[in-house]
Amino acid sequence: MAPPQKRKYEELKIRGPPLYSQGNFADEQDTLSKRGKSIAPRCPSIDPTQTALLIVDVQPEYWSECPAVRKDFPHFPAKMSSLIENCRSQGMKCIWVRADYSYDRSPWLQQFTRLHQGRIPPVVRPSSKWEGFATPEKDELVVTKTSWSSTTDTCLLDILRNAGIDTVLVSGLITSVCVQHSAFGVFEAGYRTILVTDACADRGKERHEAALALYGDYMYELRTVRSVQRELVTAVDKTPEKIVKSDSFASLTSSMMTSHTSLSSLDQEEIEEEQVEGGPVNVEVSASS
Repeated sequence: MAPPQKRKYEELKIRGPPLYSQGNFADEQDTLSKRGKSIAPRCPSIDPTQTALLIVDVQPEYWSECPAVRKDFPHFPAKMSSLIENCRSQGMKCIWVRADYSYDRSPWLQQFTRLHQGRIPPVVRPSSKWEGFATPEKDELVVTKTSWSSTTDTCLLDILRNAGIDTVLVSGLITSVCVQHSAFGVFEAGYRTILVTDACADRGKERHEAALALYGDYMYELRTVRSVQRELVTAVDKTPEKIVKSDSFASLTSSMMTSHTSLSSLDQEEIEEEQVEGGPVNVEVSASS
């Protein structure tokens, strides 16, 4: 008996005409230009000075302690490490996001526990442990999240705005869950969002591929580690004077801590900053009620 054919999820991709008349692209360009705005070309080059790498939940709970993820993605550590190294070498800002889930801080957790009945450990406790292939360097920001999205009740969008970022590379774990939700949040906030496919992993290859088929090149662009590397090399060749080693986020974070304007949607008194000497800057922000 022949083995079942592997699904490619082609049927999930958006094809054909729009569901309703949305007007002409040229007309939209003309309308926006009158307002002093424009629609960027379909595939503008990546500018390292205005791009941030978002590394979502690359922590032991979702990799070294999660055989279901490691099984289908043996090359993930090498790909993730290569992406981080490439971005750092071009002076790109790296922002780390890690999960911290508890029943008192994560309202969704009770329903999640009920649905999965212990099959997936619901609580993720605060920790300073990282993976050997993916560890923050000194002064790289670490944002703690209590939900699936890196933009929900965190200071991430304020960080991006204050740093002058317009493009976000999204990577990490788990593709169909926190990576996907984080990409949604960044996209909805108006940032060009690029998901680096082979620097992501899931609890099974099919879940990973289905998630990318649903929203890849629909809500966010898709790249591989290698294609990002090529684009960054091209950017350096074109504008060498602009590519300098990025300053740390420490000064940016410091200014945010003293500016009510830059954190207008957040409760300034609930911001806590903790930096271990020689380690990354940890920022924890709770949204105001």
